Amino acid sequence: MKVSNSSMKKFVCLCLPMVLVVSGLILLTTHHNIFMYIYKSQLVLSPTSGSFPMWQDLPTPMLLSMYLFNVSNPDEVSKGAKPELEEFGPYVFTEQHHKTKLAWNENGTVTYRQIRTWHFVPELSSGSLDDNVTIVNSVAATIGAMINQNVAKSLRFFPNVFLRAIKESLFVTKTVREIIFDGYHDPLFDNVEELIKLLPWVKKMIPEGSVMDKFAFFYGRNGTDYTDGVFNMFTGAGRTDQMGEVHSWNYSTRGLFPGQCGQVRGGAGEFYPPGLEKTFIEMFSNDLCRTLRLNFNKEVTVKGINSYEYRADRSFFANGTENTLNACYEPAGVFLPSGVYNTSVCRFGAPVFVSQPHFYQADTYYLDMIASGLSPNSTLHSTYFRVEPRAGVPTDVSARFQLNVLVDRVSGITMLNSVNKTYFPVMWFENKAGVPDSLAFKMKLLANLPEILQGMGWAQIGLSLAICIIATLVMASKRKVQGRLEDTSPILNQSIQEDSQDENVFLDQE
Repeated sequence: MKVSNSSMKKFVCLCLPMVLVVSGLILLTTHHNIFMYIYKSQLVLSPTSGSFPMWQDLPTPMLLSMYLFNVSNPDEVSKGAKPELEEFGPYVFTEQHHKTKLAWNENGTVTYRQIRTWHFVPELSSGSLDDNVTIVNSVAATIGAMINQNVAKSLRFFPNVFLRAIKESLFVTKTVREIIFDGYHDPLFDNVEELIKLLPWVKKMIPEGSVMDKFAFFYGRNGTDYTDGVFNMFTGAGRTDQMGEVHSWNYSTRGLFPGQCGQVRGGAGEFYPPGLEKTFIEMFSNDLCRTLRLNFNKEVTVKGINSYEYRADRSFFANGTENTLNACYEPAGVFLPSGVYNTSVCRFGAPVFVSQPHFYQADTYYLDMIASGLSPNSTLHSTYFRVEPRAGVPTDVSARFQLNVLVDRVSGITMLNSVNKTYFPVMWFENKAGVPDSLAFKMKLLANLPEILQGMGWAQIGLSLAICIIATLVMASKRKVQGRLEDTSPILNQSIQEDSQDENVFLDQE
């Protein structure tokens, strides 16, 4: 049986709009499910997921800029003057991350170590790694703090004689490469055993593993897999709301602090759970042995990608009085004005305090200790994370922190007998990372996928309506034409009949 063209057209006109409406409604009602299916197949971490290569190795190395504070008046500071500082740098390095020793676990986590590798970039730097810089000697400041806390004034004669004999100094002048990575030798390292033999009770003051052959702020960290520790992170398998969250560090879910401050929690930095809210995000920092909280600031656009900006505000390093969440990070009986974080528990008892650069957002108590060289600036010294909220992928990160060494007066110790208490800025650094240009379009497409699917759904419904309207108009037009033809056909028939009768008359006459 043959199907006429008109019947086929009617069938198409009836079925096509129905198909478009149904598919459009499916897209409108399931756009979130489609997004989550793509998310789970591509971003949820597994050895075969699309995100795995970018997680194991950064697609583009981060940039690490380091600034050192040169002390212009070390002799005067030793006599009680305020330090005059001069900022050197930036000394810029590329920073690559590589995850190694991976173990995929049945509870939806992956265990791994991380290798961080730095390479100097002279063309982006202001200065050479061979520049000489005078800084406070962290080794001397640490031994001074240990003596002040553990040795009675009546017993300080012997440690003082020992420190003078080995010519221990509160300030040292070293090259940039020695201060940051290569390390410099301190005479105390050669004579620790002699000091312990002379004063056996000193041994309990020295934490195990704290004495090395050299000292540098990043000594032994370049290209090694042990300094960052062992991470265990949720991959998002099973529960996407835990995506990228650190489950344990160094095989423990507890850190070094009491209460909630000792909980190992927060993101590892590469991923956050999908569907972020305008509240806060948390990140676990192995360098600081704690969780960092950044509060929502505003919505921004990064390379066309809608992002939420979370910032380190004044509550970030506020004391326990201003921010009760930080109270358990403070040593018992120790009160500090807001703006610094005591990392001594995390650094073998060394009196190292972390702040934002130039004491940005810190109490003026710290700035008043410095004669010159510091100028806090929100543009240059603030920390922010910009994250695409739907997929939880960072789009632009700038993390800025400053290392400060507490130098305090210690009576009975010659090199510290006259100094004033000072939180001494030694260096600050800036880590910058973002979405590579090669991935920006894919990120934008993923971020806008639900809207794209919704738009396609509405477009299909609109197209079906347009087809129905056009079909209706065409059918109405045809019916109108047919109606006119039917109205004129009787006249035509009568005319034909009359002509036919006339022809018959002529025939009869013949």
